[in-house]
Amino acid sequence: MKVSFCILSIVAAAASFAAAADPDQIQKSYSSIVFPKDSVQIQLRQQKDQSSYFNALKTFNKLISPLEFPEHALPAAIITPLRANNNGLGKIVKVSRELGLRVSARSGGYQSGYSSNMAAVDSNREGFVLLDLSKLNKITINAKARTATAEPGVTGLELYNETIKYGLHFAGPHTARVTIGGFLLHGGMGIGSRLHGSGVDNVIGFDIITADGRTVYADAKHNKDLFYAVRGGGQFFGVVTKFYLRLVPMVKEPTLVPTYNAEDVKIDQVFAIFDRPQGKDLLDFYGKYDPEAPKALENKIIFVADPKTNDKQYLFASVSAAPFNSSMAVTESQGEITRWYKSLPTNFATSDPTTYSGVIHGSDASWADDDLSYYAEDLWFPVPLPRGLQETLIKQWDKVPSALSSMALNTGTWDALTKNALGYDRSYSLCIYSTWKRNGTASWDQANKVWLDETVKALKPWTLGYYANELRPKELEDRNYWRKCYEKKTYKTLQTTKNRWDPENIFKSL
Repeated sequence: MKVSFCILSIVAAAASFAAAADPDQIQKSYSSIVFPKDSVQIQLRQQKDQSSYFNALKTFNKLISPLEFPEHALPAAIITPLRANNNGLGKIVKVSRELGLRVSARSGGYQSGYSSNMAAVDSNREGFVLLDLSKLNKITINAKARTATAEPGVTGLELYNETIKYGLHFAGPHTARVTIGGFLLHGGMGIGSRLHGSGVDNVIGFDIITADGRTVYADAKHNKDLFYAVRGGGQFFGVVTKFYLRLVPMVKEPTLVPTYNAEDVKIDQVFAIFDRPQGKDLLDFYGKYDPEAPKALENKIIFVADPKTNDKQYLFASVSAAPFNSSMAVTESQGEITRWYKSLPTNFATSDPTTYSGVIHGSDASWADDDLSYYAEDLWFPVPLPRGLQETLIKQWDKVPSALSSMALNTGTWDALTKNALGYDRSYSLCIYSTWKRNGTASWDQANKVWLDETVKALKPWTLGYYANELRPKELEDRNYWRKCYEKKTYKTLQTTKNRWDPENIFKSL
């Protein structure tokens, strides 16, 4: 199907974005793009009551409706490929550049608010085209090589359900509905990351459409600067259309034919719930013992509240990550885990074995619910955990207004920065989710946003930096915040790579 645009519609839709574009050139450029029949959907911004356009802009976050997006966050067009066509997408990038439009991409819309739509910020280009890659969700497994290829619209659940059939695993999202595109581009702290590395540590290559419309392949030997930067550096450099992934065994003997499902594989787990007065002791324990825990364990403290009383509680959770699980014969590493569990104080040792399915759905109840509003931030802190930080965490948690909110203190990156651009080395990660149901009262929305803003401010003395996938909307409009998502040396490397691959700043500003 030849994609053609009515010149008057294009000009009307994009007049405020690309006033300098020549109508004849627009017609010539777009009419040259040929897609197979029924392989692409295109929504133009024509008027605010155009329901199909605004439906295509929806995100999971009920806090921000597309109708409330600021003017510069509304794309001139939303282009949704229904199956992979790098040649066509490459031409769209070229045409957009000719029109004076920038290019942004999203794979699922699970970042806070309209972050994928912020390509036009801090630029002399006044508009952009949004590529929605959520329909690109093919997965191919090579069980013998223990690798997979996956398109950016693949969800964590779709990936896990395919890999587990062969007894294999990828360090993907903790939440089943998140797509791997955005998850991997900004690093991907996933299931099993402490043992196997973050998600991007297990990306062995990718196909990316660059600013000149070409599709190039990058790995440890080809286009090495791009390979380093994109894995953790985000969507500043192009549009990734396929990831090549390294898989690890989940069971003692992985198979070459589909055999398992997510309920077959058992996972060791220990957790305990502590009341408010025990919070300090728990944080002391975590700060002292977690850095020395076996790497096969994922330990975290989750700040929660009783949904009925809003009483503050602290959940200590320890999950035995792949491949050391109870379905295997006891190994030296399994013995190490067992000994560490036995060393826990008696009130910690609440054993609760689960399944692989239970782990991958563990966060679904409190995250990415279609009826909830989110205001989030993710901070990096130094190891060991400073005492003043511990006290401030407890103090701020006492003030949280909504019992649906949570904070999760996790082991962050460990000696990974020589491999990719993710985060801060030797650090903890704190995920802060102010979560609530809107009741039509502006003061309730404001109270939940203010709590998170004040918490981030109170934690600033110990904050190393920010996790790019969780920046708040107001931060997305401040280019300086991107600098705070990376160590100084890493940021300089990203700038050099940006200047080489996207000198005209077609993609998101760094």
